[in-house]
Amino acid sequence: MQKLIREIPLSNGLTVRFFDATRRYFGDYHQVRIQICCEVPVTPDLFPDEESHQAALKLIGASVTYKKDIEHQGVATLCVDQTVARVIDDFAAHSLGYFNTPAFPRKLVLSELTRARGRRSAFVPRGMNG
Repeated sequence: MQKLIREIPLSNGLTVRFFDATRRYFGDYHQVRIQICCEVPVTPDLFPDEESHQAALKLIGASVTYKKDIEHQGVATLCVDQTVARVIDDFAAHSLGYFNTPAFPRKLVLSELTRARGRRSAFVPRGMNG
């Protein structure tokens, strides 16, 4: 079961959340697993016009979520808290700046739109996706 362990509000209005899904798997050894999530609403300001916004809502829904799992195997019980803290600190030091930019919400939404369109066209017969 995942437990919310930290939230970092960003200046662009988003929030990065860290969930702990650490589990003991043998004796004194644990699998430290942290899921990092950031939900981005699909808002009109991310699109050039309302028609594009409505098309995106139909294709990907009201929001998209960035998710990343970070795992460390074989962590001793005494080191679990320290490992969890290090995962969060490393993410904050190396990636948080990117999430905090004004351009991040639009980039994530457009990336998900591209991925969704690719999935959709994979099921359309050749010559029918024009």
